[in-house]
Amino acid sequence: MSTECWSEDFIQLNGKHITLTTDIDDLANNADLIAAFDAAVGQWESFWQLPSGSLQDFKVDACVMADKQRFQLDGRIPLSVPDFPFGFALQDRVWVVAQKSQYYTRHLLLHEGVHSLAYHQFGGTGPSWFMEGTAEMLAVHRHFGSDTKINQLPKDRASVPYWGRFKVMDQSRDANTIPSLGSVLGYPRDLQSDVESYGWSWAATMLLYQYPDTRDAFFASAKTPAPNDAVFNNDLKRRLQNTWPVVTARWRLMCHDIDYGFDWSREQVSLSMNDQVWDGKPLKLDIKANQGWQSIGVRLSPGMKLSVTPAGNCTLADQPKPWLSYPSGITLRYHRGRPLGQLLACLLPDTPDQDQATKTNLRPLQVAAITRPSQIPIKENCWLLFRINDVTGELSDNQGGYQLTIDSASK
Repeated sequence: MSTECWSEDFIQLNGKHITLTTDIDDLANNADLIAAFDAAVGQWESFWQLPSGSLQDFKVDACVMADKQRFQLDGRIPLSVPDFPFGFALQDRVWVVAQKSQYYTRHLLLHEGVHSLAYHQFGGTGPSWFMEGTAEMLAVHRHFGSDTKINQLPKDRASVPYWGRFKVMDQSRDANTIPSLGSVLGYPRDLQSDVESYGWSWAATMLLYQYPDTRDAFFASAKTPAPNDAVFNNDLKRRLQNTWPVVTARWRLMCHDIDYGFDWSREQVSLSMNDQVWDGKPLKLDIKANQGWQSIGVRLSPGMKLSVTPAGNCTLADQPKPWLSYPSGITLRYHRGRPLGQLLACLLPDTPDQDQATKTNLRPLQVAAITRPSQIPIKENCWLLFRINDVTGELSDNQGGYQLTIDSASK
């Protein structure tokens, strides 16, 4: 990396994949941005399943600006570039307004770099939800400098200061204004730097990427030019037509729970339209304490009535000591108003809701506690899922689980 002073206001630094121009006289922080960007490029190449060396010649000219007006007056931001509060990318040129935290500045630089890469490799970026969602997904990261690891869900608030996505998403959850997946796919071209829209776009792209049965469609959409947003979205839905009800069901579950520490290895949910309709024969199941929502493995139809009997115990955490819990939970600590360890159930529709098609908000996920033998009436085609209540991100040190016996209440 070399350094060249252009004037008393601007410093230029060169990396393998980035030329950085900045008015910030902080060698360590600037070196961090260069090294982080260079580290990310190789990971982007692997993520997009590109042949090795495809991005050898990929390089951006980036401005990281403490005083944006200086760059405007100096002609370093073309008049054709619209005003922006955070960042902007135009083919191989990117601009980032320095933020209150180095993490967020680094995140924005990577975010705009992903946009530039999309132009470079695919000739475009797709609809706004896909464009901003993939940029968020491949910019959210852990560590810094050459140790930067992209596509990493934040473990806690302190690790991503001023990033703020989960805060506004949680506010939507509290207000019951979580957007349907159809609403997210219908976002306008200009999201006007709306943090909430960026968050839900990120969630949508993560959902498609994280599940093996939708990942191929995700990559195919990214790599297939479309003349407009409608064609892009229709092509995606066509590729996923056999599993679209599952996608929208997963969306509902993910939006209910996603937060700091969310772990896809524990939160992926096994659902399929090929799940058989329950024949009424008794089922015996183990609900694991270290996993998220778990399906009983069959679909249910209106008019059915289930008898559910929980039993057993599990341990939550291991420090300062294991907490023993039964299906009623532990009242020493609560999560979302319910005791930790409480057995929870939800009925998840297996057909897309009308709200999914009309671009409005989701119906809230209906969750009920099952603390003793209970009867569950079925009023619509759905799956039945259970989980043991715990804080998102704190499942890994749980052990054991509860045993369920499910029978027909009409017997």
